[in-house]
Amino acid sequence: MSDLGKAISITTAAFEGKTDRGGVPYILHCLHVMNAVGGDDELKMIAVMHDLIEDTDWTIEDIEKEGFSDRVVGGLILMTHEDGVPYEDYVKRLAIGEDARKVKMADLRHNSDIHRMKGLRDKDFDRLKKYHHAYSYLRDYK
Repeated sequence: MSDLGKAISITTAAFEGKTDRGGVPYILHCLHVMNAVGGDDELKMIAVMHDLIEDTDWTIEDIEKEGFSDRVVGGLILMTHEDGVPYEDYVKRLAIGEDARKVKMADLRHNSDIHRMKGLRDKDFDRLKKYHHAYSYLRDYK
């Protein structure tokens, strides 16, 4: 199995039975981000596993033990929003990594798709505003 195949397999197993806010299997979000980001296999690995550390029991150490490259591990470290870190600080930190920036922008585009939501409440509009601000920052980052 290729490293990309392994990344997809790990992510699929980790998110088995989990759904997004719209009730759709969560793995489809991960695969969507992977396909949207394009690029080489290492970038696709970062994309498909972008929520793995944050939303499952997987750790960076687990990823390292699986033998993923330093580029993939580094990208996942940047992609992981640690507890207690304000969202804006998280976005500013990940912006320094070109791979993380590309993945986060693809993630934000998909997370901002109102068709994925069952309905829109005030808190959804607040989240969309936050995502738009983050996307604009990452898009214009130099």
